[in-house]
Amino acid sequence: MQTTFRGIFLTAANPAKTAEFYRRVAGLPLEQVGTPGSYVYWRIDREGVQLAIHDAAAFAGYTHPPLAGSNVTHLYFNIHDRDGFLARLKELSIEPFALDDVVVTVEDPDGRKVMFGAA
Repeated sequence: MQTTFRGIFLTAANPAKTAEFYRRVAGLPLEQVGTPGSYVYWRIDREGVQLAIHDAAAFAGYTHPPLAGSNVTHLYFNIHDRDGFLARLKELSIEPFALDDVVVTVEDPDGRKVMFGAA
């Protein structure tokens, strides 16, 4: 049996707020899909790999409530200009959670540590 990596599903207490965070900070053009009033989520699908953000309470019983500060999921985004990225965070009034010579880590609205680095 062969598998193909399809994507990452994040669950959030407020998925619209979390989607906006990833739009502003990571520059991801997430789109809202689904049926308003029924079930909606936010996603980006590139080259067959999807990042999706779902409402924790609606997604599955075991995803609610979200565990703030959990290190279970690590997201890593490649950046080419660390100083430019730090300037962008400053414009957005976002303080890095941690910094080193390669990686800038921030917290998303659900407490996930999200890494942006040049490696």
